[in-house]
Formats: sequence, structure tokens, C-alpha cells
Amino acid sequence: MNQTALQPAISDPPVPAAQAEGRRGSAAVWVILAAGTFGHLVSLAQGRVIPGYFQTVDWLLGGVLLLWMLGLGVANFLGWAGRRQLVSLILLSNIAFLLSRLGISLFVVGSSERILTELATLLIWLLTMPMIEASMRTSPLTQRVSAALPYVLMAMSLVFAFTPGGAGARPEVWFGLFQLSLVCLSVMLGARFINSLRAALRSSRADNQALSRMAFLDPLTDLKNRSYLDEHLREQVLGGQPFTVLFLDLDGFKAINDTLGHATGDEVLRLVAARLRQLAPAGSCLARVSGDEFVLGLGFTDPLEVSGVAQQVVDDLGAPFAVGHHLLRVSASVGISRFPLDAQSAHDVMLRADRAMYAVKRSGKNGFRLYSEHLLDQDERRQLLERELRHAQARGELFLEFQPICTLPGGRPVCLEALSRWQHAEFGLVGPEVFIPIAEECGLITSLGEWALQEALGVAARWRAAGFRELRLAVNVSPLQLMQPHFVEMVAAELERAGVPASALELEVTEGIDLRGRLQISQSVEGLRALGVGLSLDDFGTGFASLSRLNDLPLQVVKIDRVFVADLTGTEDPARSRYVRTLIAAMVAVAATLRLKLVAEGVETPEQGRELLALGCTQAQGFLFAPSVPEEELLAVLSALNQNSLIRNSEL
Repeated sequence: MNQTALQPAISDPPVPAAQAEGRRGSAAVWVILAAGTFGHLVSLAQGRVIPGYFQTVDWLLGGVLLLWMLGLGVANFLGWAGRRQLVSLILLSNIAFLLSRLGISLFVVGSSERILTELATLLIWLLTMPMIEASMRTSPLTQRVSAALPYVLMAMSLVFAFTPGGAGARPEVWFGLFQLSLVCLSVMLGARFINSLRAALRSSRADNQALSRMAFLDPLTDLKNRSYLDEHLREQVLGGQPFTVLFLDLDGFKAINDTLGHATGDEVLRLVAARLRQLAPAGSCLARVSGDEFVLGLGFTDPLEVSGVAQQVVDDLGAPFAVGHHLLRVSASVGISRFPLDAQSAHDVMLRADRAMYAVKRSGKNGFRLYSEHLLDQDERRQLLERELRHAQARGELFLEFQPICTLPGGRPVCLEALSRWQHAEFGLVGPEVFIPIAEECGLITSLGEWALQEALGVAARWRAAGFRELRLAVNVSPLQLMQPHFVEMVAAELERAGVPASALELEVTEGIDLRGRLQISQSVEGLRALGVGLSLDDFGTGFASLSRLNDLPLQVVKIDRVFVADLTGTEDPARSRYVRTLIAAMVAVAATLRLKLVAEGVETPEQGRELLALGCTQAQGFLFAPSVPEEELLAVLSALNQNSLIRNSEL
């Protein structure tokens, strides 16, 4: 098993600035040392040709300077922490000593030959001072002294001019002093330029490192980002290294973000990133690729090992997160794809892991799934359905059917629920459980919902004109529709267009939506209530709501999910049957207390009807009364129900 295959290795880490500077400084010191040696030899040669020159002093001075230079070079090469102080000490000592020697030559000895000799020596030694200062970091005091060196030489020359010895000096002495000052000034300015250039380069290097960090890191979680991950996976593919991608999306995160704010959502993301870091195997690559999506790259492809990591991700992220005073829960849907088993490119590996993740979403969330060719077939079918759905309305393939909601006992219709249907030329009848989620995902639900409401209100206007004015109309709406800013205005306009009163309309929302949790949804709900439109909670018992919260929701109707109705008589588990009866009885009691209407869905047999009636449920919907029918058959079904030809009280 190769667990190091996904080590972050896009580029080598940059050499630290201090190390790079130390290497340049070491090179500069060795160059200066060579120049100093050359100057020492020159001074000795001058001592041999000029009578009276103190060769013993020069030997001693040259030896000391060379020893200091050598020590400086070794200290800088070894990276000694105190080398900056050493450089400053050597520079200040050398400058003071050499200037003192020049002063003695000018003002004490006063011999033109001696002065020329000293100028030749100082030209070598003094010029090394700005060079060292330019190549290595020194103290601010040393920098100021080095900068003042040319001006000190000029001042000494002016003072020398007014001394008795200076007035009679040979022209070569004045030329030498001028030359020494000018060259020293030029070198000092050059050193200043080099220093400023080095500072600019250091700043540019720091900026580049910061930009590089920003380019490859997610600022919120400090994980790698999508750019890094894409580049990294491409390198793995080019290197032929097998790897696995776990593409995970947080379930329920959007609700936290919408209800508690982005600050809380950001903290949840940071906590998720911290948990993922702890469980990520050695050598793995962890990245945040979008808002609530993360990718964990593994350097192995064994299905058992991969599944073990994926299960750990699901388990660990399922534990609650403590954020402030809240204890929040999210879960993870994880899709898995492997290179080269499932795809031959980095892009396809990510794409197929994403498809596997959405398969987990569709099957109930909070789990993981390995990619397979079967998923590819499903995904291709879904994409085809999406393309066809975009043209279904224009082709006239969409239509409505209506199913009555009736009283218990008696079976008298009190409401008709409009149900969307799609008759495709190739696929046949496509159920709403298939195309409604597709419409929500691809953004078609708003236009489809408006069409359904407009068509249903038109049918309601016609049945009201036929004499069934007491019947209400129930239309399903998506949470995405309620999030539209002008949804209430659209409903009001359609009611006015159809001539149907608002009190005759009931909008059904699924239990999976928090009617109070999102600002725009809450505003839409309040607007509908002010308009007089009723609100129904569909599929109660399967989602987020609870009996204790019903009082907080602006509802008029609650619909018991068909799963519970089926288990009243269709389960062989007595405990399950008792649980369902207890739950429905509790629903009936709470609905009566809150003055809510309670409707049982999926009632198919007289036995179920009798059980519901005994528990106190007074309205039901299902095949026991009538299936969903198109408008052409609707009036006949309504007439038959009113005449009790489809159901008799004696059956209940």
C-alpha cells in the first residue's frame, strides 16, 4: 500500500530568506577576504620600496584584519546567530583603526611619501567596509558610520589643508586624498543601492510567498483549495500513481447557514476541517473545494481500506458540533472514485466521485458509495431527463391530475389536490418523484410551479362554475418557490386571473422545510396568510417537524404520511403497529387542540379507513375513495362521490 503517493508535492518549499542571504553573504566575505589579502600584499610591496615604512606594523595590522575577515566568513558560513553583531564590531573597529592611522600619517608624521603610502593601503582596506556592509546585515549604527566615512575623509582633507604640513604637501597627496574620498563615496552610494535592491527583493519574495499561499490555501479552514487539488491530482495521474478521491458534501449545512448566519456556518466548516485533519491518513491530501464540499485524497485504492476511511468520515462528522450556545448536527454524503480503476484523468475522477456523492444524496444522505458504471447509466438518464424536461411544457407533455380528499365517514369530497404528471414520448409516464427533484436541481421548478398553479386554478374555476363551489384546491409548492421574492404577488395575480377566492386555495409544503428558519420563506408564508391562502404540511412524521413545533407554524392542515397509514394494517410487527396507532392518536389530539385539520394520505382499504376513524381522523385521501384523474373525468368522480356510489358508510 502506497500511503505517500498523495503527499503535497506540487513544488519544493522556497528556501528561507535568511538562509539565502547567509549564502550570499558568505560568498561576499570570501571575495572581500581575497581582496584584503591582495591589499595586504600591496602594502608589503610598498613597504619594501619606500624607505622607513613600518613593515612590522603592517604585518601585524594585515594579520589582524585577515584574521577578523576569516572569522567573519566562517561565522556567516555556519549561520552563527551572533554574526550580525560580529560584522558590526569588525566594521566599526576597522574603520576607527584605519581612520586613526590615516590621521596619524596626516597630522603627526606629515611626510608626503608616508601619506601616499597610507593612501594606497587605505584605498584597499577602507573600500572593503561598505562592501561588507552591503553584503550582510549590520546594526543601524554601523550603517550610519559607513555612510559617513566619505565625509569624514573629506573633513580630514580640509583640516589637513590648513595645517603647516598640509600646506606644503605635494600635489600627488591632494590628488590621492581627493581620489580616496571620491571612490569611497561612490562605493558607499553603490552599497546603499545594493541594500535598497536587496530590501526590494526581500519584499517581493515575501509578497510572492504570500500570494503562493493564498493561491493554494483555503483562507477559512487553512486546508488546500481547489486549485491545489486539481494540480496535485494531475501530477498524480502523470506519475501513474494510483489514488482514491473521497468527495464529501455536508448534509444540512445550508439550513444552519440560513437560520443561524454565516458566522456560525463558517465556524462549523472550521470544525469539520479540524475533524477531517484528525482522521485523514498519513500522506493523504485534504482540500476544501467549495462552500460545504471537501475532498480527501488517499494514496491507496483497496476497497476495504477506502470504505473504512469513508465510514470513519461519516461517523465522525455525524457527531454534534458545539458552536456557541448551539449543539449543531450535520452529516456527510461521500462519493468515492479511484484512479485508474474508475477514470483515466483527474477531471473524470473528480466528476465520478461527485456523481457517486449525489447518488448518496438521492438515496437518503449520510453515507458513502463507490462509483460504478451503474451510476453512470443513472446519471446519463438523469441528464437526458433534464434536457427533455426543459422542453416538456412547450411540447404539451405536462398535465395535471386531481385526487379528492374526503370526509371520514361518508367519503364526501372537501378538497382536490392537483398532481403534476409528465407523459414523455419515449420514457412514458414519468412520476413526480422523479422529475420534481430534477426540476429543483436545474432551476426549472419556479416556472413549472407557476404553470401548475395557473392550470390548477383554471380547473378550479371551472368546477366552481359547475356547482362545486365548496371544494378547495390544494397545490404543492417547492421551498425554492417560497424563496422567490415575488411569490406572494404571483399567487395573488393568478387568483385574480382565475376568479378564485384565496380562501379556496391551499398550498402544500413538505415537512422537510423549516417554515420559520429562513427569512424569505417566513416572509412568503406570512404574506400568504395575510392573503387568505391556506397552508398544509405534507408527509408529516418523516422530516424535521415535531408535534411540539406545530403550534409555531402558520398551518391549517397537517397530512399524515402514507407510510404510517400502511403500517396500521399492513405490518406483521405488532410493536410497529402499536407505535403507529399511538403516533396517529397523538397527532389527532394535537391537531384538535391546535384546531388543525388532519388528513391521512394513502388510504386504500376500508380496514384502514375504519382504523383511522376509530383513532379520530376525520379526513382521508387515497384509492379507497378515488385515484387521481384528469380534468375530463373529474366531474364524474365528484358526482359519484357525492352520491356515495364509490364508498358506503356501511363499509366503515
